Amino acid sequence: ALLVYAGDTFTVTPLTNDTETIDNQLNALTTEIMPNDGNNSGQALTKAVDLLKQAGLQKGQILLITDGGNIDEATAQAKSLGAYQLLVLGVGTADGAPIALPTGGFLKDDQGGIIVEKLDVSALQKLAQAGGGSYQTLTADDSDVRSLFSDLSSTLQKEGGKNENLLLEQWS
Repeated sequence: ALLVYAGDTFTVTPLTNDTETIDNQLNALTTEIMPNDGNNSGQALTKAVDLLKQAGLQKGQILLITDGGNIDEATAQAKSLGAYQLLVLGVGTADGAPIALPTGGFLKDDQGGIIVEKLDVSALQKLAQAGGGSYQTLTADDSDVRSLFSDLSSTLQKEGGKNENLLLEQWS
């Protein structure tokens, strides 16, 4: 499945094995299509669990791609994931950077100041841990995703599961 979120969460594609459909949808996603601002990752996790349960999946993995947001709310939600494991991919740097707008300039707060998002690796590691998963920071190559799914494969092997049962990639 592919979910997107800001202030609200939306399903772009339902649970599917058709990764080409998901891949095709990624190119069309921009921040401008979101009806309201925000970073409600806790709500995104709730929606992801709802999709897994609706599909009758007793176990599953959720890949949350985020620059942070309301980590406290998301961590509280992650603690209630049960058999659903949370993998977190952090986007950004500890120094932060302004958020460029496609029309030029940078995203500003209500007072007109430029918003500088900083990646809080420690908070995101705690979020992943609360969800029984692991954390990686986005890299220029695929080592970040390889590491996340290597951790997942190790967990599945310890539990006697097979990696072939991994049918869900949750992008939020």
